Amino acid sequence: MTFKLQPNPTFKAAVALSVPGAAEPATLTVEFKHLSRTGIKRFFEGLADKSDADALGQIIVGWSGIDAEYCAENLALLLDNYPAAGVELFDAFRRELME
Repeated sequence: MTFKLQPNPTFKAAVALSVPGAAEPATLTVEFKHLSRTGIKRFFEGLADKSDADALGQIIVGWSGIDAEYCAENLALLLDNYPAAGVELFDAFRRELME
């Protein structure tokens, strides 16, 4: 495989989400927007006045392995029903780009 100087505009990552009472986390595949180093800095600097749903809505473009299609309303529902999901999604995004 040849390394591409210009990365794909999106990437997919497996994200483990905690499910209260379940022995194992649920894993779904999330499609994130790729951000450059400058874009990552701007994104994280702009989080202070945004809700998790608004911030994640800027970087998530789709998902699979979940019983509903991706849209802003379903993202907000996921974050409301599973309080740890916001941190887990942010961590997966950061980890995939930075580690």
